[in-house]
Amino acid sequence: MRATTCCLISVAVMGLAGCEFLSDVLFDRGARFEPPVPPPARATRPVAVAIDGDTALVGMDDLQQCRGNAGSSAAAGNGWTGTLSDCDYPYTYEVVLAAGTPPNFVQLNEVFGPQLPPAEGEVPFRPIAVVTVTDLAGQSYRFESAEGF
Repeated sequence: MRATTCCLISVAVMGLAGCEFLSDVLFDRGARFEPPVPPPARATRPVAVAIDGDTALVGMDDLQQCRGNAGSSAAAGNGWTGTLSDCDYPYTYEVVLAAGTPPNFVQLNEVFGPQLPPAEGEVPFRPIAVVTVTDLAGQSYRFESAEGF
């Protein structure tokens, strides 16, 4: 009984080894298919912007927080430009401050649509701070302070 069992086990092992060989020879399908990575459903956009000293804080709609540090360019005058850091989005940004405005904490609101010119005789609103964030597709998002002069 033991010899028969050993014989059957060895025949089964040899048979399975042969099946692998046959499957490689008869069913060779070439290189393995890798499906392409689907593009994101939509681009992530900035939804909240604030200026805190020499840093622009940009909140994205997927809850990531990005930073735009001024570095040495803040001393140059009325703002700075750069690429967002500390997040997954290398979007470019531009910060423009009104002349003589100290860069304290300023909350900005998004501006939707085109800007209308002021009516005749009306003094135009000029915000203290403006931040424009541009995504990789070239879409720009403009944020202005509610305070102005």
